Amino acid sequence: MTAITAALGAALALAACGDGDGNGETTTETTAAETTATETTETTAAPALPTADELNGILAKATDPNVPLEEKVNTVQGGEQAPELFEVMAASQAESGAQFQVVNPVLPGYTPDSVLASVNFILPESEAQPAENVEFIYEDETWKLSQSWACTLITNTVAPEQVPEMCLDYNPAPAEEAPVEEAPVQ
Repeated sequence: MTAITAALGAALALAACGDGDGNGETTTETTAAETTATETTETTAAPALPTADELNGILAKATDPNVPLEEKVNTVQGGEQAPELFEVMAASQAESGAQFQVVNPVLPGYTPDSVLASVNFILPESEAQPAENVEFIYEDETWKLSQSWACTLITNTVAPEQVPEMCLDYNPAPAEEAPVEEAPVQ
């Protein structure tokens, strides 16, 4: 993106110089770099915000044991690198009876290709526990649950030994207690 911006800037600077014909008039020509930069900008426009129902469909597909793995990997960012994640998600949901429900509003995220939403974590016979600012990423022309949030959901619902390798960075080891220093006696 930086290279495209630099190329566009250089192309515009050169076009502004133009080639004068001696009578004070300048002409501009469209360069290949300028045309490519314009086309790239047009094709990378921010995607339309998904609805809460669309995001619920993503979560449902990711945890459904009847959905083929080839389809599930498209529901979580980096899912193709950790197919075991989906087995853990489905098993965890089946064991606990938990449900995830995205609720409105769905808001623009931190980048043009992300959105934020609240997700209610619902256990049978319990009140919904909301998770705020759950991030979904638009990648490969589809919305996906961000890897960090998928791992957050997993690490909070399964035993540590069941956490998939891709989520180990999101499940830090407990901090060691620092030794307590005693105050000097005076």
